[in-house]
Amino acid sequence: MAFRTVGDAQLPSEVWVHVFGYLSTTDKLNIRSCCKYFKKMVDHWSLWKGNTVVLKKLCAYTSQFWTTLRRRKISSVVVQKASLKEWKQLALSLPWLTTIAVEHCFDVKAFEILKQFHNLKRLAIRRCRYGQGLSDAIVPLQQVTHFSVCEMHCAPRSDIISAVSKLSHLTSLLYHEGNHPIPRQIFHLMLNRLPHLKHLSLKMGTQHGSLPDDYFNISKTNGFPEDPQVGQPGLTSLELLDYMDPTLPEEALKCLPSLQSLAVDYRDRDVDPSRCHLKTWLRELPQLAILNIAKGHPVSAYAHSIPNTVTSLTLQQVMVEQMDMKALGKQASGLLYLHFDPCSYNSSIGEITKLFPQLMTLKMRHYNVPEREFLSLQQLKHLEQLEILDAHSLSPHLLQLIRKLQVLTNHRTQIIHSLGPRDPTTCYCTHY
Repeated sequence: MAFRTVGDAQLPSEVWVHVFGYLSTTDKLNIRSCCKYFKKMVDHWSLWKGNTVVLKKLCAYTSQFWTTLRRRKISSVVVQKASLKEWKQLALSLPWLTTIAVEHCFDVKAFEILKQFHNLKRLAIRRCRYGQGLSDAIVPLQQVTHFSVCEMHCAPRSDIISAVSKLSHLTSLLYHEGNHPIPRQIFHLMLNRLPHLKHLSLKMGTQHGSLPDDYFNISKTNGFPEDPQVGQPGLTSLELLDYMDPTLPEEALKCLPSLQSLAVDYRDRDVDPSRCHLKTWLRELPQLAILNIAKGHPVSAYAHSIPNTVTSLTLQQVMVEQMDMKALGKQASGLLYLHFDPCSYNSSIGEITKLFPQLMTLKMRHYNVPEREFLSLQQLKHLEQLEILDAHSLSPHLLQLIRKLQVLTNHRTQIIHSLGPRDPTTCYCTHY
């Protein structure tokens, strides 16, 4: 009765929609079940922008379910184990989809249905089993700009690469397929057919010896002028997964001076700094702004090579010493974003406030951090967001610390103590 009274009060629907916009998905669904009035408000399309729906057993969904998704204007879905009949149902129900992630699909004919999604821009294929035919099914999808392929079974590499090469308007490619790097010649042929590519993510895998120095240099092949200033291919973002030195040589990134973002996810830790090629790569990247490193070499091996243009730094599962942090502070004192999650660090977290005074976002663990050091984060005058990585459930002590810090910062800093839901359309291969 209380909710009916609220509805009868004729409070403008815009007000309710605005209020509901601050709620989590779970809270919105709870409110939705209260009454028909709130059900209508919660289903307003503006509250579901960017929302992704995971679809399982599509044949079990009712017409009311599809009506609800249409009302919310859902544009992103993950489709798991769908039959050809279910794909046809999806195309009829949500023809305007812009993002589709396909998981555990074993019928290549299902991809023929994808051409019915004329607005499709982002396509991900994960853990699917195909023989031949993928390349032909991909041909009609020329409007796709973001493509991800990961853990394909039975599909020949030549067929996968042929499929990728036919998506000539790609600006982003995540190729996480196979246990070995793509051979140089085949790799160059593929990139030559992707002239608009800006972001490239590669699963490197094992390699006996090093790849050629010109692995990323396709300026001498068909399609690109031989101009070192162009930095072809015009990549601005590169991600290397399952990587270990010396797979790529020290000169590998010399032909990519336009890189603004570099992420290297090493397969394991490496304590031999003489094998570290990252330090040489970094010296060749004058425009680098984002650097993400997971595992691999101790920070001491490359700290002095980090360009002063870097404003965003992620260090995960790496070995860091006090002197390394000082070197980082000297090289990248203008950091605005720091994700700091090392496997070992014996120095004071309070040093971060002195080394990186411009920080706006900080992600860190609070375990074993003394109260005095935690509260010293108030000295970061520009800090807008603090994310505590190891606080999935709030202890009374941590809750008290958070309240104290909020008071000291006059509540200018948003403190996040629980990880948000992972985007189900993203690949599971990467940490970032």
